[in-house]
Amino acid sequence: MDQSGGLDGLASRTKVVPVERTSARIIFIYVMWFFVWYEPDWLLEALGGGGVLVKLYAALFVPVCVLLWTRFRREALFWPYLVMIGIFLVWLPFALNRGFLINGFGKVVQYSLLTALTVSVLETPQQVITLLKLFLFQFIWFGVQGLPTAGVTWHQNLSNDDSFGPFMTIGLGFGYYVAIGATSKKYRYLGVFICLLGVAGTVVSFARGAIIGLCVVFAMLAIRAPRKLAFLGYGVVLAVTGLVVIMLAFPNGEFWNEMATITEEGASAGTGLQRWVMWQAAGELFLTHPILGVGPGNFGPAATEYFTERGVTNMGSTFDTPDKMYMMALHNDYVQVMVEQGLVGLFALACVYVHFFKCVRFLRTEAVQKAWVNHTGGFISPGNLALGLEAAMVGFLVTSVFYPQLFINYWMWSIMMLALVSSAIARSMIESTTGTGRPAWRNGMRGTSLERTMTTEP
Repeated sequence: MDQSGGLDGLASRTKVVPVERTSARIIFIYVMWFFVWYEPDWLLEALGGGGVLVKLYAALFVPVCVLLWTRFRREALFWPYLVMIGIFLVWLPFALNRGFLINGFGKVVQYSLLTALTVSVLETPQQVITLLKLFLFQFIWFGVQGLPTAGVTWHQNLSNDDSFGPFMTIGLGFGYYVAIGATSKKYRYLGVFICLLGVAGTVVSFARGAIIGLCVVFAMLAIRAPRKLAFLGYGVVLAVTGLVVIMLAFPNGEFWNEMATITEEGASAGTGLQRWVMWQAAGELFLTHPILGVGPGNFGPAATEYFTERGVTNMGSTFDTPDKMYMMALHNDYVQVMVEQGLVGLFALACVYVHFFKCVRFLRTEAVQKAWVNHTGGFISPGNLALGLEAAMVGFLVTSVFYPQLFINYWMWSIMMLALVSSAIARSMIESTTGTGRPAWRNGMRGTSLERTMTTEP
C-alpha cells in the first residue's frame, strides 16, 4: 500500500537517526501548538478550574513575539496572511460591530504568528515529525470524547455537530496516509483507528455537509490509491463501520431520512432555503462593496442595516425581518470571505490554497523524498505526508461550503503550517546537498552526532 514509490521501504532500511537534543525554544513551539490543538485552557475552565490557563496562553504570545523578532527567517514571511491581517486593520475603525471583527482578527493574528515562528525555529525533519504526532493524536483525543454525544461537550466549537463532523472527516483523510505510510506498526494501527473513528464520528454528527465531505475524501483516496484491490479492502472495512454505526445510532432510519433532505430540500425548503436567502443577500451586499467587502465578521450587521434602510420587511425563510440576520454566519466560508473582505480577501484566500498545493506537490518530488527519508527516524515519507495533508485540506475545503470554519476553527491554519514548515525544511536540505548554500537549520549542528550522521550517510 505504499503511495510514494517504495521510499517507505527505503526508510525502513535506513539506519536510525540519533535522537536530537530538543532546545527550549522548540519545546515552546510544541507547547503552543498543544494549546491550539488540545485546548487544555478551555478544558480546565469547563471543569471549574478557572481561566488561569486561558490567561497563560494569551501571555505566552509575548515570548512568541520576542522569539519571532530574534529568530525570524525570510521563509516565514507568508504574504497572503499579511493581506488578510491588513484587511482586518483597515476595517477596524469602521466596522459596524467591532467585536465581531476583533474575534476573527484574534484568530488570524495568533495562527499567523505561530506559523511564522514555527517556520523560523524548526530546523530538521525530526522536529516536524514530533509536531505531526501531536497533530495526529488530537483526532483520537477529541474523537473518543465526542463519539458518544456527537460532539465534545466542553469544547467551545466541537460541541456543535456542525464542527465535530467536519473535524472527523479531516482526521480520516490524514489518518489514512499514516495508516498506510508509517513505518512503525503502532502508528499504522493508530492511523487505522483514526480512520474508523473518523467515519464513526462523521456519521454520528448527523451533519449532511460533513457526510458529503466524507464521501469526497473517500473518493479522493480511492482515485489516488495505486493498488485498487488493496484499497477495496480498506474501503469495505470503513463502509461496514459506517453502516454499523448508522444502525446503532439511528435504528429507526433517521440517518437516511436526514440525508435524503439534501436533494429533497435543495434551495427551496429547510436550512437549504435559509442558506440560499442569506447567500442572495450576501451577493447583493458584495455588489455594493466589491473591493474590501463590508468588514470581516460583519455580514449580519451590514445586511440588517442595508435591508432595513431599504424597507425590506420579509426576506424569506425564517427571516421575516432583516434584524434576524444580525447574528447569522453564512454557512459558506467562500461566500463569507467574498462579502466581508471583497475581491482582495478572495484573492488572498485563493493564494493560500494555491501555495498549499504547491507545497505538497514539492514534498512529493523525488529530490525531497531522497533528502528527507534518511533523517526522520522512519515515521513517514514526505510523499505520504503530502498526501495526508492534501486529503485533510480537501476535507476542509469541501465542508467549508456548508459550514463557517475559516475564522472559527484552527484546522486550515494548522494544515497550512505543516505544509509550509515541511516544505521549507525540505528545500533547505536540498540546497545543502546541491551545494547552493548552507541553510539555517544546519547552523549550530556542526560537530554533533546528528551532523556527522547526516554527512556520512549515502
